[in-house]
Amino acid sequence: MKLALIFTGGTISSSPQDGYLSPADKTKSELTKALDTDIEVESFQPYYILSEQLDGEYISALIKCVGERLSGNYDGIIITHGTDTLQYSAAALSIAFGNSDIPIVFVSANYILTDSRSNGLINLKYAVKFIREKIGGVFVSYKNDGSDPTIFTADSLLPHNAYSDNLTSISPAFGYFQGESFIKQNNYYNKKGEGIFTLSKKSPVLWIKAKAGMRYPKSDGFKAVLIEAYHSGTLPTEDEELTKFCENCGIPVYITGVADDIPYESTRIYEQLNVVVLKKQSPIYAYISLWKSY
Repeated sequence: MKLALIFTGGTISSSPQDGYLSPADKTKSELTKALDTDIEVESFQPYYILSEQLDGEYISALIKCVGERLSGNYDGIIITHGTDTLQYSAAALSIAFGNSDIPIVFVSANYILTDSRSNGLINLKYAVKFIREKIGGVFVSYKNDGSDPTIFTADSLLPHNAYSDNLTSISPAFGYFQGESFIKQNNYYNKKGEGIFTLSKKSPVLWIKAKAGMRYPKSDGFKAVLIEAYHSGTLPTEDEELTKFCENCGIPVYITGVADDIPYESTRIYEQLNVVVLKKQSPIYAYISLWKSY
């Protein structure tokens, strides 16, 4: 089997240096050595950072690097990435290469590889096992605490909960491993394949999350607004500040997080406000999609 292994940094590639964790070159060989002996590996590095430094230029560099590998006769592509912004890169690659014939799999770690609590090598091991299943698309291999090694679709990931390393998604994960067997449990997957694209360094999208008693910022300098509703798909629509913001900001306003269930009375005003209610999708996926569009 032939794999492209793309290093971008993150915890999975980090080690202690001067009392702080930062990406280190020595971890690349540790990850490569952990692969099965029958695997031919070619390594690439579009950048090498802690993932909290991610911006549009880094995402664009990763998209370009992966796109160039798709014509390289690989059986699969593995991307090592930090957990803080894993969902953003995964969403972008799902838009670009969701219809890929070969599996593209993100791998990350909750702790550095030398920490006994780390799931990094487990995530890598099961990424390889999943690639052997020969299912095309963009995915994330990750083992949550107390769970089986799991394969998530890259477009479905939700933001992390505070103080948690676990990954969650808007729907059941694509599948999981029970022992050595892969159990597929969800056919959901957005098979986009728009190819290589470039994002601006900074996003033109103002992303606002609903909070009790919140104030609304100025939208100057942005090209679109994304409002993330409460979990029930609602917003404080009796708040005059919200209605004035939507009516006067002068740019398109989108709402994410609205489910297909029976709507609450407070959502009646959405149509009057001339906002666009997005279909069910991860807020991060919506954010990246709008970033690309604007």
